[in-house]
Amino acid sequence: MTKVLHLSHHYGCLKDHQYVCDKLGLDLTNKLSIWNDIIKRDVYRITKEIADSTWKEHKDYFNSFDFIITSDTAPLSRIFLENLDEFEGQLIVWVCNRFNYEMHDDSAYHNLMSESVGKDNVKIIPYTKFESMWAEAYKVKLTEEVIRPIGVSIDKPLSEKEDLGLIGFGGDYGDELKGGDVLVSRYHNDTLWQDSVKMMEHYNLSADPCKYRGYKGLVELAKKYEAYFILPEQYSKFAAFELMNIGLPVILPSEEFLLHLSSTKNSKTGSNYWFGSGLYKDTTNVCEWYNEYYDQFALYIEDFEEIPETFQLIKEHKKKIRGIMKKCAKEHQSKTLDQWRKIYNV
Repeated sequence: MTKVLHLSHHYGCLKDHQYVCDKLGLDLTNKLSIWNDIIKRDVYRITKEIADSTWKEHKDYFNSFDFIITSDTAPLSRIFLENLDEFEGQLIVWVCNRFNYEMHDDSAYHNLMSESVGKDNVKIIPYTKFESMWAEAYKVKLTEEVIRPIGVSIDKPLSEKEDLGLIGFGGDYGDELKGGDVLVSRYHNDTLWQDSVKMMEHYNLSADPCKYRGYKGLVELAKKYEAYFILPEQYSKFAAFELMNIGLPVILPSEEFLLHLSSTKNSKTGSNYWFGSGLYKDTTNVCEWYNEYYDQFALYIEDFEEIPETFQLIKEHKKKIRGIMKKCAKEHQSKTLDQWRKIYNV
């Protein structure tokens, strides 16, 4: 059986790819940085010295795997890219954040990434088109096609070290929510830029902030609500694909409305709208909340005043909307698994 080692700072990346490896019949070992095992917690800047010392310490262990995949922040891959002459496996760099996160001033790292593109035992794979656009701005041309998250997890621990409390899922993490009309994103734009829960209540809709322990938690939470509302803050989120798989209808700003909001400061809260790496007229269309699947089922609004009417549409056409979401999720999963099959040669 093909042996795979996955190194990441991100629990969601590990869980999503655990599902992929389970479906493909791969022997997967996970290493989450929070466990401080091989890769260290919150060490995102991987210098050549850190890369070389990590390689030297764990070389034999690394070479016991057929494939090693790094995800979330690409600098983790430097451990292997600096030592390709001794690395015996295949390296997959799944770029789920800007490829040079915490490495903007390291020209040697940029050159290393550029030189590694196209090597026989290296595949650098963006998880959304914007990652390719960002890399190209730094003269790193990613040639592999985009492989997006599937948005499904299996109910199985990543390892015997898994501790939900350590990951940040301890205590009452959404368990107390009784249900209502709308689940609201819990990130900056829906809490600090504005209070979207209160806005829903202003429109006579009951709402709660969305807190959940991974995919399984979201599945259970989604049963209690009619819709999900978000003011996007990233080009891609695992939640976008999880919601599609679960079939919870999504209300969000249209591309034009989001572009307008992204440049505003809320006079009541004093907070600026936040969007990772900035949102521009020529990049809005690559945001995954507007991809070819969401274009079929998402409920886009041009103004907040449209929320009550939009929610009523969901109530009236919920079965149809969820049917479209189910179809899209099935299509997306089939395509994505085929992409990974080619990468792993299975």
